[in-house]
Amino acid sequence: MKQKCAQKAFEMIQDKMTVGLGGGSTVALLIREIAGSRKQIRAVTPSQDTMELCVEYGIPVQPLEMTSRVDIAFDGCDEVDLELNALKSCGGIHTREKIMAAMADEYILLADEGKLKERLEFAFPVTVEVLRPARQYVKNCLEKMGAEVTERRSDQKAGLVISDDGNYLMEAHFPRTGDAKVLSDRLDRIPGIAGHSLFCGIAAKAVIVKESGIDIIEKEKS
Repeated sequence: MKQKCAQKAFEMIQDKMTVGLGGGSTVALLIREIAGSRKQIRAVTPSQDTMELCVEYGIPVQPLEMTSRVDIAFDGCDEVDLELNALKSCGGIHTREKIMAAMADEYILLADEGKLKERLEFAFPVTVEVLRPARQYVKNCLEKMGAEVTERRSDQKAGLVISDDGNYLMEAHFPRTGDAKVLSDRLDRIPGIAGHSLFCGIAAKAVIVKESGIDIIEKEKS
């Protein structure tokens, strides 16, 4: 099914575009679609894994920090709802992914039907990237909001997981999440948070792959 999703995303890419590519297995399949075509594109990515795969397949990569605009961007997610609010916690690169999304004329999420919810269910915690001096302050703020907070660790290394930009990653488990947009706005107002994994009002579309075919969910035009 993911292959069908990648193929649909590939159809949206035009020759000579600058294309933002996030992380995940569907994006990896999209890279292979691009590499096997005659479309000449330049990639921009916040993901080290995606960058290495692009290089392996001979796709030129432009550094994120040298970019101010991309034509179209594709990204995976952990959950997405019918209003195109999304949760992108697992990869831990959400702050950079939001920068890429903001650069894009069109930011498109790729997901299978199991990730589509009527409203976000928060099966995953909200991951919060925290500046080092604000570590305890942000933790206290999140706990006052009702979250159970843990700091991300990995079996692959001793100690805490640190983001690509040298910041802490905290996992905030909210027992009653309510409105995703309200929660996102509250997190945005906490000094010391570099970014969080709630993406509200950012995606223009979502490509949802189902057993029966492909659905495209589009943002309602105001």
